Parts: sequence; C-alpha cells; structure tokens
Amino acid sequence: MPFDPRVIARAGGFLPAFVSDVGPHRRGAYRHELCAIAADGAIPCLPFVTMVDLDATAASLTELSTALDGVRLPLDLPGADAGRSVRVELADQITDYLLPRIRRIDAPLLAVIGGSTGSGKSTLTNSIARAEVSPSGVLRPTTRAPVLICHPDDEGWFAANDVLPELARITGDGGTATGSTLRLRPIETLRPGLALIDAPDIDSVEEANRDLATQLLAAADLWLFVTTAVRYADAVPWEFLGRARERGTQLAVIINRVPQGAGSEIVPHLQSMLDDGGLPGIQIYPIEQSQLDEAGQLDEASIAELRGLLTGLAEDAERRAEVVRATLDGALASVPDRAASIHAAAVAQDEAVDALRIEMEAIYRRGRENVETELASGALLRGEVLDRWQELIGTAELMRAVQSRISWVRDRVSALFRGRAAATNDVQGEITNTLEQLVLDQADRTALDVVEAWRAMPGGRQVVADQRDLERASDQLRTSLSGEIRAWQDDVLALVTERGAGKRTTARVLAFGVNGIGVALMIVLFAQTGGVTGGEVAVASGTAAVSQGLLNALFGEQAVRDLADEARRLLFERIGAAFDLDANRFRTQLWSAVDDPNASAALEAAISSVRSVD
Repeated sequence: MPFDPRVIARAGGFLPAFVSDVGPHRRGAYRHELCAIAADGAIPCLPFVTMVDLDATAASLTELSTALDGVRLPLDLPGADAGRSVRVELADQITDYLLPRIRRIDAPLLAVIGGSTGSGKSTLTNSIARAEVSPSGVLRPTTRAPVLICHPDDEGWFAANDVLPELARITGDGGTATGSTLRLRPIETLRPGLALIDAPDIDSVEEANRDLATQLLAAADLWLFVTTAVRYADAVPWEFLGRARERGTQLAVIINRVPQGAGSEIVPHLQSMLDDGGLPGIQIYPIEQSQLDEAGQLDEASIAELRGLLTGLAEDAERRAEVVRATLDGALASVPDRAASIHAAAVAQDEAVDALRIEMEAIYRRGRENVETELASGALLRGEVLDRWQELIGTAELMRAVQSRISWVRDRVSALFRGRAAATNDVQGEITNTLEQLVLDQADRTALDVVEAWRAMPGGRQVVADQRDLERASDQLRTSLSGEIRAWQDDVLALVTERGAGKRTTARVLAFGVNGIGVALMIVLFAQTGGVTGGEVAVASGTAAVSQGLLNALFGEQAVRDLADEARRLLFERIGAAFDLDANRFRTQLWSAVDDPNASAALEAAISSVRSVD
C-alpha cells in the first residue's frame, strides 16, 4: 500500500476509494480489512471500496502522455482541428489532474469556478472567501491569472507542483500574476479539505485565457459552472457542459443574477435543458440579483445554499471521496476513446503523408524515364555534338570506306585521333554540355510537377508552403551534374581500357587513343534515329555506322554490344542518383513538416496499455 489509513485519519483525511497493488484474489479480504481499520480508527469508510492498480494506471497514463507529445497533427485535414483540441485537453488532464490525483488520492478536493465572461465568478469567489482574493470589475477579462483559495492547512498540497505543474506558484499578494502563474490565497474562512480556483472566462476574447480556462476545468474534481439568468442558454457554456457529461465530471451549476421572483421559472427551465442534454440530476444554485455590499461582495443569504454545499463537502470526507471517485472514474473511463479519436486523426495524417511521398516518388521516377526516352530518341545527337564529331572523323568519306576497306578506316581514324586530341576533347565537352542541359531541363519540369501535384493533394499545400525554390531543380543538382557526367565519361574510358586489356586489342586501342574510342562508344550509345528528323537522319546514321564499324573492328560485335549496355547502365545509374539527390529536398521538406512516422504507432501502443490496466 502507498499510504496508511491511520496517518490519513490523523491528518483529517478520508479513506481513499482507490487502493493500489492488490491482486484480484486478495481484494475481497483487503476491502474487509480496510473497513475494519476504518471502524477502529473512526475513519469514514465508503460502503464500497474500488480496487485498482494505481501504479500500473499511472505508468500507462505516463506512457500515453509521452505518446501524445509526439503527435502534433500538423496537416489541415478533415478532423485535424478536433484531434488537436482533444490532444491538448487530454494531455493537460493527464498531467494536471489524473496523475496527481492518482498519486495523492487523499489530497483535498479541488473545485474550479468556471463560466462565461461577466457571469460574476470573481465576485462569487470573493463572497465565498469573505475577502478580496480575486480582482473583479467591469473591464474584461478581469481574471487573467487563476486564483486558488484554500485553508492554510491545505496550502502545502497546492504549493508543490503536483496539480497543474506547468503553472508557477505565487503566494498571497506578492509577485506579478500572469496567465502562466497560479496565485495561492490561503484563507481561514474556507474549511480544510476543499480548495477553489477562480478561472478565466471560457469565452474570453483572448485565446490564451480560453485555453487556460479549459485546462483548469480539466484539472478539477468538481466544476462549479457559473452562468447568468440572461446567458444560461448560450452555446459556449453548453459545449463545456457536454464535456463534463462525456468525462463523468461532477458538476454543479450556479445561475447568477436571477431577477427577484424569477427563479421559480428559470431554474426548472434550466433543469429541463440539463436533463435533455444528458445531465440529469445536476444541482442548480440560483443567486438572486442583489446590491453588493461595500466590499463588493454578495450578501451571505444569497449564497447560503452554495455555502452549504461547500461546507458539507469540506466537513464530510465520505462525500468528498464520492465526488473524487466519480470524477476520477469518469475521467479514466473517457481516456481510451478520446485517445483513440486522436489516433484516428494521426493515422489520417500518416496516410496523407504516404500519398504525398508516393506521388513524389512516382513523378521523379517518370522524370528519370523521360530522360532515358529522350536519350534513346537521338536527342543528344543534334547540334554541336553531331557537328563536332563529324568534323573530327569526316563522316561521309569514312562511311564509304567502312563498306569496302576497314583496314584503311583503322589507319585513317587512327591518324585522325592521334593528331586531333583537342578535337576529341571538344566532342566530349559538347556531350557533357548537351547531356547536362537535357537532364537539368527534365529535373526542372519534374520538380515543378511535384509542387503542382502536392498543392492539389490533401495537406500538400501546407508542406510546400512558400518554398518557391522547390519549383526548380536544386542548386546542389546544378552544381554537381556536370561533374557526374564527366565521371560517367571516365567510367566509359575505364571500360574501354578494361575491355582492351589483351595484347592485340591494347595495341589497337593505344593506336587510336582511349579518348577517341570512348567518344566513339558514346556516339554509338546515343545514335538512335527515332527522334532525329530531316537531313539529320542520314548524318546521324552515318555517324553511328562509322563509330559502330570502328568499334566492331577493334572489339568484335558482341563485345561492342556489351560495352554499350554497360555504358548505358552506368549513365542511367548516375542520372538516377542525381534525380534521387534532387528528390531528397522534397523528402526533407515532407518529414520536417509532419509528425514522426512512428508517432501514431507509439500512440496506438499506449492506448492499448491504458485499456489493459484492470
């Protein structure tokens, strides 16, 4: 057991409704033992003591809290707003209420006075305290920082950062109170065992105040919900009352500023609305409109019924225990379904992210395929590449020679290559420039296609946002591409050297020059006439034939086919790597804008853990 009932009795506490570390086989006997101890020590004992494993419950809630921290639901998908709201409320309630209450089940009951703007919450708080503990006035909002009032004997419970741990503590009138602080006002007029918080308006014009009011209500054992005779049917209060119903929170409604004699009509009408809203049996405390005294407080007669409720709770440990048990039971029971709604929203986010990623990968795959198609169409053998190669070897003359005297071709081309190394380099340079531009043009089109596709998909517009640089190929690709192409040309030259390693072949390769043979292999690789038109057909065909004939003479037809296939594979491998490098920008942008891909799985596991606790 984490506590001794006798110690609680001496501290003026009550026998808790929850006991940890009790196995199922011992619960009946243990319940009997507890009640016997209670009878011995004159401790109020509930007729039924609920047994739960508090340590396991706390551990599962802590796991869930950690999982919720990893879920942000950043994409504006259907249901995302609701999921974010539930996530914040549930995470706050676990931290602010469930874990502290489970760990200190015998702590004083905490009631939060909440309600709409101008409903008189601060005036009511001051009237209950019979002191000015919370500022009141006509300016709105009057309550910017919450005020907690309790008996001095209970101050220690709330001075520690157990309940509402994120709010810094200020005691008494000192310090500057802000929305991130909780002012503690110990007063003798309040009985031990019960504390009250005056919360900001639930419909405040300031969003931070509304959020804080929601957080405080979720940390309460009891809601004292304040409205007025004029505004009790407003939509916003009923949204909060609906949350109380869903979570099993114990609730009392205070209807303020009731015109003299109108209570007999207003109270039954409100009671009927509560019954219809799934909140039957809620106690309503009407406070008639009256003149405030010199201290700005309600007279004692007008709050006598409410005072009776608070005094009764403070003096009756059993009643306090019933309230705590009911609210804690309701809150714990609501956790799995609320968490499941967040998980459903997280799964929807994951699915949207997967769809964006898959579409991006498909577009980049098509971009690579488009480059391969353009190269196979003969697009490279246009313009300067074709001109430089034709100048180097004299296509027409060599074409005729190929058909008759291949040995003469060897001598002729050998002499050309040996004497015109600079011209060979010119051809390589033109191949580099043309291939680089072809790839860059396709990379630009591909990047723009991804951006346009994402903007049309759920969540995609958020991911690309104002990233205009994503609409074209990256600077990194532009900087590295020419080097990749030159590296591929080196790959081709290495292939020529490797395949020409035999003594006879080596002599021939050396005679022609490795660079010249490598360029001839590149020309064969690119010389397809599918995309070449007009007079270029004959020129390109002749170019290819000369190159093919030369290479066949050196290596043999099958070896040339193998060389061409390997050179093509190496080229497409480098182009694919360049496109993959460019696509990394989109991957990085996507992962930086969304939740961790493991977040929804961690949340699902945490929900299962909560459900499994007996």
